[in-house]
Amino acid sequence: MAVHTRDSFNEEAYRKDWKELTDHFSTDPEKGLSDDEAKKKLEEVGRNKLEAHEQRSVWEIILSQINNPVIYLLTAASVLAFIFGDTAEAIAILVVLLLNTIIGFWMEYQAQKSMEAIKKMDKVRATVLRDGEKKRIDAEEMVPGDILIVESGDLISAEARVIEATELQVDESPLTGESVPVNKNAETLKEELQVADRTNILYKGTAVTGGQSKAIVFKTGMDTEVGNISTMVQEQKEGETPLNQKLNKLTRSLIWVILAMAAAFFVFGWLAGKDTYQLVQTAIAWSIAAIPEGLPIVASIALARGMYRLSKKNVLIKQLGAVETLGETTVIFTDKTGTLTKNELTVNTFQFPGQALAKVKWDDSRPKLKDSEHTSGNKNLKDILKISVLANDASLGDEKEEEGKDNSSEDKAAVFISGDPLEIALLQFVKGFDSDLYKEIKKWSRELHDPFDSESMVMGTVHTTDDGYYISGKGSLSAILERSKSILINGEVKTFSENEKKDWEDKNNVLAGDGLRVLGFARKQTDSLPDDEDFLKDLVFVGLIGFLDPPRKEVADSIEIAKKAGIKVVMLTGDHPGTALNVAKQTHLATEDAKKDKDVLHGKNLQEELDKKDNKKLLETLVFSRVDPGQKLSLIKHFQGEGEIVGMTGDGVNDAPALKRADIGIAMGKRGTQVAQEVSDVVLQNDEFSSIVEAIREGRIIFGNIRKFVVYQLSYHLGEILIIALMSFTIFVLPILPLQLLFLNLLSDVFPALALGIGRGTPKVMLQPPKDPKEAIIAKQNWMQIMVYGFIIAVSVSGAYLYSHFVWGEPEAINNNIAFFSLAFCQFIHVFNMRDSNENFFNNQVTRNKWVWMAIALCFAAVILSYLVPALASVFSFQQLEFKIWILIAIASIAPTLIIQSIKMIWKKF
Repeated sequence: MAVHTRDSFNEEAYRKDWKELTDHFSTDPEKGLSDDEAKKKLEEVGRNKLEAHEQRSVWEIILSQINNPVIYLLTAASVLAFIFGDTAEAIAILVVLLLNTIIGFWMEYQAQKSMEAIKKMDKVRATVLRDGEKKRIDAEEMVPGDILIVESGDLISAEARVIEATELQVDESPLTGESVPVNKNAETLKEELQVADRTNILYKGTAVTGGQSKAIVFKTGMDTEVGNISTMVQEQKEGETPLNQKLNKLTRSLIWVILAMAAAFFVFGWLAGKDTYQLVQTAIAWSIAAIPEGLPIVASIALARGMYRLSKKNVLIKQLGAVETLGETTVIFTDKTGTLTKNELTVNTFQFPGQALAKVKWDDSRPKLKDSEHTSGNKNLKDILKISVLANDASLGDEKEEEGKDNSSEDKAAVFISGDPLEIALLQFVKGFDSDLYKEIKKWSRELHDPFDSESMVMGTVHTTDDGYYISGKGSLSAILERSKSILINGEVKTFSENEKKDWEDKNNVLAGDGLRVLGFARKQTDSLPDDEDFLKDLVFVGLIGFLDPPRKEVADSIEIAKKAGIKVVMLTGDHPGTALNVAKQTHLATEDAKKDKDVLHGKNLQEELDKKDNKKLLETLVFSRVDPGQKLSLIKHFQGEGEIVGMTGDGVNDAPALKRADIGIAMGKRGTQVAQEVSDVVLQNDEFSSIVEAIREGRIIFGNIRKFVVYQLSYHLGEILIIALMSFTIFVLPILPLQLLFLNLLSDVFPALALGIGRGTPKVMLQPPKDPKEAIIAKQNWMQIMVYGFIIAVSVSGAYLYSHFVWGEPEAINNNIAFFSLAFCQFIHVFNMRDSNENFFNNQVTRNKWVWMAIALCFAAVILSYLVPALASVFSFQQLEFKIWILIAIASIAPTLIIQSIKMIWKKF
């Protein structure tokens, strides 16, 4: 068995010289390990892979479906029915149980299979030095002490300390959430730093975007940062969904009530000398009357219908209960990179000498500058566009087009975008802003090239033009200012003083503080080709450009909708405070007057706030920056402790523990890592934040529908209980037989209730605040409705029974039929009483629901068919009824709805 250790030496690797690591692991940096040494170490530490998360087995899914109090009681009723010879009732109850189990199992099993299909199956390979030679090996075979060789495009598969690096840049967004590629080097760091700031360490799960490097592996598998996150994920326990908690609480209450009533009736009847079989049969009838047999089925189908609707909107729900939990969400914790933003850098800001800051606006994928003074005859703008194209090593894959070749489908398939993200962003901006200038500049011949260097922090080129030679330079603003002798102000070259350079440094600091990545631009024109290798000197400063990972278009509107719905949206990111706040403002998550030092909480200060007794600041803060996976987890727990229902969105490995801990974990499907998708409850297959709002809308509708059909079911079940109790305790008759009740409830509990469960809801559902998470599925007002509805139904049906019994003197068999048919038709049309009081009687979410009309038609047809078919009529003990009996049944059936609708018209809150 592999032994994984997180010793202090490895934890401090970034603060040690790389030679200490090669000595520690007895590795030659020029030859690496031998094959024998690597094999021995592999046996000691185990393969370089993460422990797989166990999927629920088929049996576990099945058990989860039957682990329900309603199932327990109905099973007991079925057993009693078998014992006393009521085989028809027993089999009918078992059919209900089987249907519920099959439906719930199938939906969750399919969701699990869908997630397995998302997993990446490709084996990752790595290049290492073994016995002095470069070898491509399975990444799982890497061991501590291996010398790792990486270059642009490689996925880093272990944790390694950089030995040497050439223009090395790494995309660490899956781990840290930082959108901009990080420059890496071999420099030893002395201070204690967070993961995101350790610039000499390569992390498992990140990708090389530029340059190359040699590094020594010091952690593999579960010892890595990704492995540590995976351990935290496995330690998090998933709680029961709020819906299941509430349904179980409701059904437990019903069970105790019915058991108490059945026991009281049994004792009372036994003392009165009544037949034991009749007492047991009545107890079974009460069980059937009290418990909505169709509740588990309808709840499962309603949630499954929600899953289906959301799948059409690219939202994959992995568990049925997650749909309803979405509707109860009060707080959404969202990652920034790839969730709120596109995870790609774009040109955001221009600053020219003597002019105000110019913001870039994108319209239909074409960039524009908001202020016209920056575009009308501005020579600085033209120069900075030229430099952006010339001092650039990236490619948009349009070389064939520039050469005049046919842009066929084969050519398109052969080209691709490559290069540094900043340089790609520059080319895309120029091409979109002025395509003619772009094409013209791309034709210029490059004569000299000074590539970017981490020491000089600049790059430059020399191109031939009709007027001589054009020297282009770009890089860090400080480096460009140092190399600039003059400044270009609206096309006029002037002397560049040190004080002016200091002002530009201040502008750079302001933009960097706002989260922008800044580059400076300069140029020079000469008549002869420079013979000096360092031709980037005595330049003319042109201006600077700020880059930003832009927010997704739909995010701002979605956040506004969430706010109107009373949902707080909070950003958790590993990025810098300025970057986080800038995105928060653009997405309307934070107000324009929000300040970095006031409205953004840095990860280094989080524990101090968590330790405070009065930590209201945490609940009010909307942006948390530089937070690591453990801190995200702490925030989730804190908000849950305050009674919030927390939804967490993310796409990176660093989001996985929080995704699992949250009440509802929402992972990105396109950009999301496999780990994030596996532990989440919901996967957004289009990565759009707006899909979260749609999911919440659907969740709220589902909860409202569930509440409606539960009120519908419990109200007529209460009516059934009252009818049985009234007749049993007064004239000692069972007005409706158990099999009749089961047949009736199978119709009412499933079809009309199901139609309510899959309704479209009200358009105003997202204008209402989230309900109190502690509120039961049936609130006080709903209980009042249930009692009033049930009483009215009971009075109407019992009245018809007693009228026939005492006035007409009809036999018990006829009275039984009157009670059954009156109750049946009354229950079917009772569905129309489920409209909200503020809705129109004729035009509301119930009457607009086509499934309601179909369900009622089906139920009426089933009952009438059972009466007309002799074999069925015999099974259900139906008699031939006179016309006057049917008139009495019609009156008893319609009266409750007329009375309830009259009450709703008078009492608007009812």
